Amino acid sequence: MTRWTKGAFLLMLFFCFQACVKDLQNIDDIEVSSWQPELAIALVNTSVSIQDLLDDFDSGGHLVVDNDKFMTLVYESNVFSVSGDKVVEIPDFTIPIVDTNVIVPYSMINASFDIDFFSIKSGKLDYAYQSPYSEDMNVMIEIKNITQNGASLIFSEMANFTGTSPVNVSGSIDLSGYNMDFANDEIKIRYVATDATGNRKYLDNMSMSFNSFEYDLAQGYFDQHAFTLPNDTILIDLFENAVAGNIQIEDPKIRLIIKNSFGVPIQMTAQNLEAVTNADKINVTTILDSGVAFDYPSVAEIGQFKTTTIEINSNNSNLADVISSNPKQLNYQWNAISNPDANPNLKGFVMDDSRFDVDVEVEIPVWFSARNFAIEEVNEFDASFLEDVISAEFKLITENGLPVEAGVQVYFLDDNGMILDSLLSGVNNTLIPSAIVDNNGKVITTSKGEEVVEIAGARIDNIRNATQIAINGTISTAEMGTVAVKFYADYGINFKLGVKAKLKEDQ
Repeated sequence: MTRWTKGAFLLMLFFCFQACVKDLQNIDDIEVSSWQPELAIALVNTSVSIQDLLDDFDSGGHLVVDNDKFMTLVYESNVFSVSGDKVVEIPDFTIPIVDTNVIVPYSMINASFDIDFFSIKSGKLDYAYQSPYSEDMNVMIEIKNITQNGASLIFSEMANFTGTSPVNVSGSIDLSGYNMDFANDEIKIRYVATDATGNRKYLDNMSMSFNSFEYDLAQGYFDQHAFTLPNDTILIDLFENAVAGNIQIEDPKIRLIIKNSFGVPIQMTAQNLEAVTNADKINVTTILDSGVAFDYPSVAEIGQFKTTTIEINSNNSNLADVISSNPKQLNYQWNAISNPDANPNLKGFVMDDSRFDVDVEVEIPVWFSARNFAIEEVNEFDASFLEDVISAEFKLITENGLPVEAGVQVYFLDDNGMILDSLLSGVNNTLIPSAIVDNNGKVITTSKGEEVVEIAGARIDNIRNATQIAINGTISTAEMGTVAVKFYADYGINFKLGVKAKLKEDQ
């Protein structure tokens, strides 16, 4: 019926009242020797560490505890992964051979990048020509730009006359394993056609078509390319039940961990980075607003990854204020562009499996100052256990090892959410005093507290009509919430909760 939220670590007292409600609903299951007008029951006698309350996330976050037992909440997400074969594509192109020697400029390929060289993973050469002669012709074709083991591609075949002119010849060559080298930004192709006596001849309608290229490695000048990057969201359930008050988180961070094996400079810019609260959206202003370039491997480091970590913190952004506004999620979208300076002299490389990955980490240290920071949780409530209760007295004894003082109020609601009554007489009551801390805000002495709450008469009648229960708690750190304190994994609270109920006598 009830459940813990991440915000409840700030309000350990919630546990007491949730346990109280849960156990009282089972009051009829307690075996007694006879039905007495008064019955005293120990509801809770337990210890809870803050690590127990924090180390349970619904949204993918996790708790990190360092060697000093200091705790940090970490939320992680992978933004994207972009591969090289989606960035650099080699277009199909056809070259008409109008002479026995042809030199054509690289520009006729209509490629989006100025490629100097690429190794051919797969691809083919389709060729065709006509021999207008009434005799057999021996044809040799050489493509200077396509090489294997340092030698140009050369192939020969016979154009055999079979009684009909012209003789049509066509074929296809698998280019897998070859290299394409655009030396001097030009393509050179030549052919030699000779008859039986060795005389050279011209051929008609010759063309060379290069199709379906895939590469292992491409080198050259890569102009600007805009990467299409998806948007994403990190859910932060730490503040999901926050309703009021002030909290100031110390030293929150967002880290972007970028692993890049593209051999070209790439710059990333924040198109959108915002925190979403219950009431508003807040822009996070960071160094990414003007773009940050990340490392890339040199030609001597082909196949290696370079890692760049970009940290957004209190010194280079408004992140501390944004996180302290109790966000429920962070929305972000980045832009990325290669060769951001459009340097025409910059040479680089791309492999078909080159990629850059971006991971995002949001770190929220459990280190904060708080003033009347309030969290509220509403649950269903079954009041049937009060049927035979005339009055009840709750007694809470605490030993607090947390550097905060906590207050709580419990409201009993009807089906429409209207307040029928409250457990305590005030709006918020400090039931657990803060532990004693040293000058560094670390707990040195636990504090003890005791509270007695009585409910009787018309208040019992009000609570019998309740169908919901709202638990509203507040915390404050020292000196009116101006002192930031750190939380360690061995911090906790011990508490005992009992009830003495006066019951109707048998009729």
